[in-house]
Amino acid sequence: MKWTKNVDNLLDIDWKKSPYIYILSLVFILSRLPLLNLGFGTEGDAWAIANSAFDLSYSHIYHTSRFPGYPVPEYFNSLIIDHGWLATNGLTMLLSLTSVLFFANILKNLNIENKGLLVVTYAFLPILWINSTNTMDYMWALTFIIIAWFCIIEKKFAVGGVIMGLAVGSRITSAILIIPFIYLIWIENKKIKNIIYFVLFMGIISSLLFLPLFVQYGLKFITYSSANFTLKETIIYAGYNFIELIGWLPAIFVLLIFPLSLKILLKKIIEKDKYTLFLISAIVLIFILYIKAPYESGYLIPTIPFGLLLLNKILRKKLIVIFCILLLLNSFIYFNIIEKNKELNIEFNGAIHDGMIKKDIDARTEQMSFTQKLLNANIKHSVIIIGWYLPIVSYFNKKAKSTNNLDFENDNIYKGLMPLDELQDFQKKDYSCYYINEMDNYTKRIYNFNLMDYNCMYLNVEKKLSE
Repeated sequence: MKWTKNVDNLLDIDWKKSPYIYILSLVFILSRLPLLNLGFGTEGDAWAIANSAFDLSYSHIYHTSRFPGYPVPEYFNSLIIDHGWLATNGLTMLLSLTSVLFFANILKNLNIENKGLLVVTYAFLPILWINSTNTMDYMWALTFIIIAWFCIIEKKFAVGGVIMGLAVGSRITSAILIIPFIYLIWIENKKIKNIIYFVLFMGIISSLLFLPLFVQYGLKFITYSSANFTLKETIIYAGYNFIELIGWLPAIFVLLIFPLSLKILLKKIIEKDKYTLFLISAIVLIFILYIKAPYESGYLIPTIPFGLLLLNKILRKKLIVIFCILLLLNSFIYFNIIEKNKELNIEFNGAIHDGMIKKDIDARTEQMSFTQKLLNANIKHSVIIIGWYLPIVSYFNKKAKSTNNLDFENDNIYKGLMPLDELQDFQKKDYSCYYINEMDNYTKRIYNFNLMDYNCMYLNVEKKLSE
């Protein structure tokens, strides 16, 4: 039928050809514009990268945002940090667009069915949409991973190694993908020298990028924070953040249809289908790292291109179309079913919420508003425990100091969290103590004492502004 053929043509659009490449790029950029000028991102780590870039730009001193270090985004953002978050977010956006175009090239080279649909899904998947507009390192690492993958397909192994080194320099956990990439190189070429080229250049580039950290800290900079969770907490965090990655409806849909496709998957594994094994190995390795520290759904971002291809290989056309539509729907409307409360108990909630893009815009707007109120609160000679707001406040203070627009007379000191002995030292110097939001709960969980028992007061910024 003619309409069926038209649908198939639409699903298989080659987005790297003109004029499609220009249409895709234009829509991609326009869709990101509303989020670019809303701070560095909702995650405190994005602001920590901005602080690292700021120090490198203004003081010419490299302080990593957090261990084990994220030198590539920190170095490059230092070149444009003077122009603020609009510039750094814009750089992430352009890198993310690059990853979309290289992903389209990979699908074209591999002659993947439904390649047009998969590229659109990748480009506008909510979590990638959001993280392509902030100053986090997730999309930096993913972009270089995809380019390295493309280089391997093109048999440019040395270049692929260089690019993979940049991926490791963006997020050190990217190094785990060296295993499936080595497998891919071997099954495609059966030449050990190509593996050596790839590994050697990856090792050289990543070593050079981490050299400043090695000089300062030795091998101590290589840290990996495993979650100190019970089995129940691990399951809840890992499961909930995975659902946050793709949404409830797509997750339920895959859960229902996966048994129908399990036979196809097992057949491909038994037949040793090279790309199936490659995709599975990449996904499994990333998931292993994630289970060790299931703090953020963003840790699973590298699985997305591999997961889309794997599902496309084992699902029927109609099913993959429905799945991709459900994924994209989360950008605009979000169906919630289960939530976890502060005590990590499961609560059923069948509510319908704004899509993830609107939710992120609102969260970033509220974050900026709250930070300004916090900085303008009418308190003096105080220590304020602000948790993950610390890198945000630090950036604003640094920016104000660089422009000689900082009021030092208030003598306020901001802390993420504090052990009891440090708190008591401040109180001996007649500092008042305040805390915001849930910092009393976090302090009790980490340091095993209640802030209220030591004369710390909840800081209501609205009230303090009006006093």
